[in-house]
Amino acid sequence: MTDWNTVQYTQTVVEAVTVVIAAEIPRANAIYNQFSADARFRAVVQVNNPQDLAARLKTTPAEVLLLDATNFFNGLNEVVAALTGFGGHAYVALPLAAERKDADAVAQIDCVKGVYQAELPLARLLGQIYADAVAARSAARPADALWNAQPGGGGVRGVRIVAVWNQAGGVGKTTVSTNLAVEAARRGLATLLIGLGAPDDTALILGLRREPNINLYRSNPSQEGLKMALQKVGPLDVLVGFPDVLSEAQAISTPLSDPTAIPHLVQAAVYAGYAAIILDAPPTALASAALSAANTLALVCRPSLEGAMRAAEAYRMVAERLACEHRIPPEGIVAVLNRTGPTRMPLADWSKAASSAVGRPFPRIVAEIPDEPRVSQTQDDRRIPLEQVDSFARGIRSLADAIFSPVGAAGQPEPKKNGRRLMLPGVKVSW
Repeated sequence: MTDWNTVQYTQTVVEAVTVVIAAEIPRANAIYNQFSADARFRAVVQVNNPQDLAARLKTTPAEVLLLDATNFFNGLNEVVAALTGFGGHAYVALPLAAERKDADAVAQIDCVKGVYQAELPLARLLGQIYADAVAARSAARPADALWNAQPGGGGVRGVRIVAVWNQAGGVGKTTVSTNLAVEAARRGLATLLIGLGAPDDTALILGLRREPNINLYRSNPSQEGLKMALQKVGPLDVLVGFPDVLSEAQAISTPLSDPTAIPHLVQAAVYAGYAAIILDAPPTALASAALSAANTLALVCRPSLEGAMRAAEAYRMVAERLACEHRIPPEGIVAVLNRTGPTRMPLADWSKAASSAVGRPFPRIVAEIPDEPRVSQTQDDRRIPLEQVDSFARGIRSLADAIFSPVGAAGQPEPKKNGRRLMLPGVKVSW
């Protein structure tokens, strides 16, 4: 489905390659340990039995599959069935008992880049895996592409997980996030809006009930629990946020590895098939959990000198202090100036002040939303400003264009590869 791409900030930013590991538990753990120690990779999930593998490959966004089939399948047909249709690169270890013709058959599957005897030689293979994945990205999309159209031009490929945030309160994050989510849904994207406020204004703005809400999901952190906790606004699914600060405090103290944590909630939403997930991130410590789950950041900023300084501080926190704790690449950070007007700071001056504060160019400002009193009036009437206020709608659509619009057709399927690595001996034995 998509990218859940971590980023590692050193002298340059490296987008981590996403990996699914399929093997029996001892070998899966050993493989995982090697990948988790290498910042070039993100091990998304381990699969420990064949029954789960097909489902995981359909729902889990991954560029690479490491399949140790030595004690995983009962013969060639199961291996071929599992690999057929996988859209990334696969590296496969077959049993010592595998016949050469069977190894050749596996090597001819489109996604397979390497077949090996008995075990995957990861110590010398990691660099090649990374190079293959980066080459595939370059062939499939422009370097500055955030999303791709599917071959043939229809639809988009990937999931955009957008944290709408600023560490300053009162800048209009919830208004922007709710209307951005409505716009994404109306563009045909399966969209989920997740409120994270406490008490959350999402229900009030959209005319929803305060319950069910995120606490119901946290009591049953699963796809089924998510489904039970949702409310709808037309085509948009909404998970209302915390009803009070006590429940938010519990979430803040929850480790990110806990099943109830925000990254696991987002993962459940990805598995459920959403193409756009909008996180209305609060100006509290819970924002770090939202940022850790996102691959896009929309900074909502005030058009004032104070707003520029606050925005610069928020950007530096993401780009420097939290650099290794999220999956947001530099090109995935955009800014929107909210409540602009003739008496507010001009865009050029604002950008200059923000860039000066961070010591380098500030992220691109993709939208200006004017200070329009009818926005608040419309929300008080339980109506959606996107539908009622044209000047506001233009700003939201500009933001949506920057985040959700396809940027061109993806490359054609990778041609049959001549450089496959087949590392099995030529001795025929039964498998």
